[in-house]
Amino acid sequence: MNAIAPVDFDLDPTATGLELLRRWAQRADSVGGFPQRLAARPVEFDEGSVRIVCDLDPGHANFMELVHGGVSAALVDVAGGSAVMTILEPGQSLLTTDLSMRFLNAAPLDCARLETVGRIVFRDARKAVVEATVSTADGLVIAQGTVGVSIRAAR
Repeated sequence: MNAIAPVDFDLDPTATGLELLRRWAQRADSVGGFPQRLAARPVEFDEGSVRIVCDLDPGHANFMELVHGGVSAALVDVAGGSAVMTILEPGQSLLTTDLSMRFLNAAPLDCARLETVGRIVFRDARKAVVEATVSTADGLVIAQGTVGVSIRAAR
């Protein structure tokens, strides 16, 4: 088993969320922790939206030799937080407050990659709601979800 290092990412309080997302994308293979284990990274992002890719390996499988549903759930959560990250001001942080999702198709492990697109559909000063869709590279929709995210004031 490959050992994953602890999270090693500087949440610089002087950077905007968009700048932090850009830094994550630049060093996605070395951030450690769950993001690295999931093998998910942002590849496209703009204010209010993000596209996350997840390169699959045998560690993403369930006993049925399909991609475990928890991978899709994690991708919906990551896309939700990442989309909200694009609108954060310096010093602000975020926290997922709720997540709902629907599994629509099984993802075969041999599909190699899942892509998740998240878009903010509601926002105010304290919270945002993101709709996210997980699909294979050839467009098969695997899951759809909605993520509620709290925007936390700078300390």
